[in-house]
Amino acid sequence: MKSIFSLFLFSFVVLMPLSAKASDRVLAYVEQIPPYVFINRDKITGSTIDILDEALIESDIDIRYQEIIWSRALHESKNKPNIILTGLIRNAFREDKFHWLYKVPVHTNRQRYFLWQLKSKANENEKRGLKNASIAVTQDDHKSKSYKSYVESLGYQANIYSVGSREQVIHMLFKGRVDYILGGVLHNAWKLKSLGYDPDMIERVVEIPNTSQGLYIAIGKHTDIKLVNKIRKALADLERSGRVSEIMSLWFKKTEKMSLLENM
Repeated sequence: MKSIFSLFLFSFVVLMPLSAKASDRVLAYVEQIPPYVFINRDKITGSTIDILDEALIESDIDIRYQEIIWSRALHESKNKPNIILTGLIRNAFREDKFHWLYKVPVHTNRQRYFLWQLKSKANENEKRGLKNASIAVTQDDHKSKSYKSYVESLGYQANIYSVGSREQVIHMLFKGRVDYILGGVLHNAWKLKSLGYDPDMIERVVEIPNTSQGLYIAIGKHTDIKLVNKIRKALADLERSGRVSEIMSLWFKKTEKMSLLENM
């Protein structure tokens, strides 16, 4: 009996440190936002992916990635622990709903928002003006806050339709259900083509002032604060090493090359 107890005690002492070192696990939700995230079938790459992978592997944190509708990603990250969002715009409305882990270096064009319209409706939209215009955005799209602020500064009321996915937003524009959609510089021509639309049929018309505080890697407030600080430190250490700048430079060059090839 004594020998059995001794064996149990020995096993407990030996295995306890291993248990304490067990990897934390996080799930990162992604959507296609070049150069930060590229999704090609089941392969997920990009600058933010490289940054997270390199930072967390050194901190014994396991991470896996999943493509998901962004409105659902926002909802789940607000209600579940250990869910990372790989490219979340920080603004006053979201400030207390997330832990803001790291501000991602942003390409200048990614900070610009525009209203996009069908070229065939240009004259009609010009006569209507923004006072009576309608736009479509995805649910919880940060850009709608900037648009609302801009339109209200002109003395108008924003007429915004929120839908479940970016695909629905695009369909609403091409089917004439709204006058404009809100977006950045057109990097996702492939998405229009995949839905059967010609990118040459649309044009950007008005630039909307960006009221956001930048693009962040964020995690929901239900996550244990020890894990939050562990991830923050890992990302800060990677930035101090100079590796983040190298990763961003590499992916900006790749993105520019791909854009050139698409337009040839």
